[in-house]
Amino acid sequence: MKTLLRAPNWVGDVAMSLPALKALRESFPKDPLVVLCRPWVADLYRLRPEVSSVIVEDLRGEHAGAGGQDRLARALARERFDRAIVIPTSFRTAWTVARARIPVRVGYRGELRAALLTRSVPFRLAPGEHQVFQHLRLALAAGAAPPAFPDTSWEVGKREREAGRSALRSAGWDGGKLVALHLASFAHAAKRWDPVRFAQVIDRLAAEFSLGAVLLGSASEKAMNAEAASLLRKAAVVDLSGRSSLPEALGVLAEAALFVGNDSGISHLAAAVGTPAVVVFGPTDPDATRPWDGPRGDGRPAKVAVVRRPPLCAPCRFRVCPIDHACMRSVGVDDLLSAARGFLSVTAAG
Repeated sequence: MKTLLRAPNWVGDVAMSLPALKALRESFPKDPLVVLCRPWVADLYRLRPEVSSVIVEDLRGEHAGAGGQDRLARALARERFDRAIVIPTSFRTAWTVARARIPVRVGYRGELRAALLTRSVPFRLAPGEHQVFQHLRLALAAGAAPPAFPDTSWEVGKREREAGRSALRSAGWDGGKLVALHLASFAHAAKRWDPVRFAQVIDRLAAEFSLGAVLLGSASEKAMNAEAASLLRKAAVVDLSGRSSLPEALGVLAEAALFVGNDSGISHLAAAVGTPAVVVFGPTDPDATRPWDGPRGDGRPAKVAVVRRPPLCAPCRFRVCPIDHACMRSVGVDDLLSAARGFLSVTAAG
């Protein structure tokens, strides 16, 4: 059977949906598995060995508007898919696969999608349940066998490792040990810890462990990264914001001795490649959306430290805190340092 996976739109969700992707490939090893996704995550899916091919949905280009969606539905119909698994929850994504006349259509309930799906799965998590299980339930509803455990591990290939090193060298890296940083948390100000405190953490780690720093992020995050870089006094810094692709970022993360940052997609990639990750959580729920720290398919121990001091109002869904941002202000420099030292001391001792 030929399967279409309508992938999630954001980088963190790409990592959290890996167990579903792997379950589909393991259960149907000979079936073509095609991913339909947005442009900014397409290069990640092209790296995955489970994926047969990638179709890019470009809502700002050829698939814009009603005419563009017509073209996409007709293109999918020509592919003659036997089943579709739709991870996003929007009405439009279910409508597209229905118009493509894909016989089996699996997705989440809600958004008036019931008539568009042939198999619907409740969009809910049990208390304390991680989102990897939510995505995995879609694969199981499509006929995949349950895995022994959800596996989000990502083996970084030689090409991506060298591309990451090349990006670092071109930005002035001297070859020393690095801590990778992602401070912006795209379009979500409530999830950003104080850059002054981040700089204090990195300077102290630089002094103790002889670490340089590399700042990751998109071009839109360049100003925030420049502000953070200006605050560093002891750590030599390389700024790759807007200067590296996601495959190159995977290589950089694999090179780094440590990742430190906010709750963001990059933190999920750091954990997936096996780099120790210290992640600040504030308004969001780490039980559901922390970088996955369960068993890994490569046998390596998961190394994720969630740093959090939640007030009574957390978790919440605000993108900008309407009150005092206590969930982030209460997290101190020593909280992050303690977690980071725990990882780096083990590395140094080894």
